[in-house]
Amino acid sequence: MKVSINTAVFLDQMNAGHSQYDVLQELIGKPIDNVEVRGEFFQPASQEAELDKISELAHQNNWGLYYSIPEALFNDGELNPHLTDYIALAKKTGIQNLKISLGDYGALTEDTKQLLMQIPTNDVAISVENEPNEHGEVPKIFNFLDTTNGHFGYTFDSGNWYWIDQDPQAAMDQLSSKITVFHLKNIKDRDTTMLDDGDTDWQRLTKKVPAGVPVFLEYNIPSAKLLDQEITKVNELL
Repeated sequence: MKVSINTAVFLDQMNAGHSQYDVLQELIGKPIDNVEVRGEFFQPASQEAELDKISELAHQNNWGLYYSIPEALFNDGELNPHLTDYIALAKKTGIQNLKISLGDYGALTEDTKQLLMQIPTNDVAISVENEPNEHGEVPKIFNFLDTTNGHFGYTFDSGNWYWIDQDPQAAMDQLSSKITVFHLKNIKDRDTTMLDDGDTDWQRLTKKVPAGVPVFLEYNIPSAKLLDQEITKVNELL
């Protein structure tokens, strides 16, 4: 298995106006398994056309294609009404996994559980992510995943724990069996760093990720040289 790349690594370039299709071409030939694009960096009018090009690029390079939804699954206990649109988009463009923040699910009533279990996750996997707020605390994540009994995957974001003053290592010990996607980053003073410069023992943490779970780099990396170095570090561990 090789490392995977979220387009957040190209944050500087995207903020300067480059599209995700543009920056993903910089990964051609690199030893990676998957790419993950981010919904907030698409222009609504051109999103489907760009995703079609990205899908073809992924196919040409044997990359799995993942998509990060910049929304929550629940808002004040109400299920996100846009989810069906994202599932349709994923099926059309070959996206394998949709990642979405969990949000505030309130009380998981029997009606809510039935509604959740009716969401199709066979053709397109859906993984919820721990947010950097009270909705991302370990008991809330665990309860949701346990209640839905594997119907949804779980994206463990190794950095978000710092914003709610929780230890990522302790969270990993409690949630490792639920993880289907791993977002790897390191943090110092609530800011992302290169892997060896933050407060997390990222190697120890990554070794606890279940076998076969894709490991995505998901933090701004300001140069091609640094990106190659970070890719090499993770691939040597994997």
